[in-house]
Amino acid sequence: MSQLELEDEIQGDLKRTTGEFTKDGDDANKLNRILQLTGFSNPVYAEAYVTVHHHDVVLDVTIINRTMHTLQNLCLELATMGDLKLVERPQNYTLAPESSKQIKANIKVSSTETGVIFGNIVYETSSNAVEKAVVVLNEIHIDIMDYISPASSADIAFRTMWAEIEWENEVAVNTNIQDEKEFLNHIMKSTNMKCLTPP
Repeated sequence: MSQLELEDEIQGDLKRTTGEFTKDGDDANKLNRILQLTGFSNPVYAEAYVTVHHHDVVLDVTIINRTMHTLQNLCLELATMGDLKLVERPQNYTLAPESSKQIKANIKVSSTETGVIFGNIVYETSSNAVEKAVVVLNEIHIDIMDYISPASSADIAFRTMWAEIEWENEVAVNTNIQDEKEFLNHIMKSTNMKCLTPP
């Protein structure tokens, strides 16, 4: 298989296994995806709303100038570790006193391994354009669980996918749970999956 065919096959598998949908109405879930990147005492406050969709991670970063100075050449510098790749470097901005800016950053995911996004915000104040100030951001961990969302599937379609994707793996489990239903509920909650068999 060529590299392109292999990537298409992997993307097709991911689409089938993740359910290829998001729940827009789930506000509590959205709030869980907002990550604080800087402290409240920093001159620049930043937080990110993280969206994972197939092979893309979108960071919607809100940056707030908490000072009484204009920040010039403000740049969000991001770096990745693991199988993540920054698509394009965000541009520089000028931020007025006590104003905010929304910056989007797109990151490509090339495998299901856990990855880390880290970086900083670099800027110059209008009073001193020679020295650059740097605010270090908290790390963002992209986990495999972000790719999985509960979905429904017809019995025949599930069995077809099972044969195609070779999902069958044996895993040794140590647990104190004695009740099968309780154990199944625990597995579903831990893996963010759904049981296809009716109760």
